[in-house]
Amino acid sequence: MPIIPTRFAAEFGEVFPFGAFVLGVEPSMEFQADSQAPKRQERDRETNQLVWVVRALDANEEAARFGAEFKVKVTSPQQPVPPAKLQGFPYAPVEFDGLTITPYANNRGRIAHSFRAKGMRAPAKASRANAGDQKSAA
Repeated sequence: MPIIPTRFAAEFGEVFPFGAFVLGVEPSMEFQADSQAPKRQERDRETNQLVWVVRALDANEEAARFGAEFKVKVTSPQQPVPPAKLQGFPYAPVEFDGLTITPYANNRGRIAHSFRAKGMRAPAKASRANAGDQKSAA
């Protein structure tokens, strides 16, 4: 019997056409029914790698009406390092590699979704712009 996928691959630019910015990275902790149980970092079911939560901001102004902040779970053996901030910007621009979307029904009976990725990096355009700034500063 074929396995029905729960994670669907998506291109970063299709989901976030205006880009995104990193707000922070932290470990994703496993759910514990017993609040007294020791806290443990979540591990990905498929890869067994540690899971990290990257808080990010959608650069689409229209997204702000619905809450522009979102989270992406990234699997990595060590904590991912956000790209460098660009001069004059409070947050670093980011793109997620290997982005997947998992749809689910939330507690209000509406369809919601969660994001996962294999990694994050500076957008190609932002990297070139930042490199140009560094050359002119030298």
